[in-house]
Amino acid sequence: MNSTTLFRLAPILLLLTGCKPPEPDYTTVAVYPTTQQCGVNEQMMPCQKVAAYLRDTLKINPERQVIVSSVGIDPLPKDDSSLDKIAETITAIGFKDVRTARFDVK
Repeated sequence: MNSTTLFRLAPILLLLTGCKPPEPDYTTVAVYPTTQQCGVNEQMMPCQKVAAYLRDTLKINPERQVIVSSVGIDPLPKDDSSLDKIAETITAIGFKDVRTARFDVK
């Protein structure tokens, strides 16, 4: 059995043994600029409700890293501050490690 075979069998073995891969040590807030909505764990909501949702509904530890990132094929303009504003509301509610991620896919 070579390493390629082991690599291909690993997900099957994890499934059969009931082991799950480790959860990421961060939470991602996906910002959809064209609809002005945000998504967390596939739950969509107005972006102004994200901070309370993280704290009150998901009960995420305030020490956990939160990454606020835009989604879509059109990158945000360089002077757009919407991600920063969302990150500020999450920080204001008590989260200590909130970061923004901007991607330019063009």
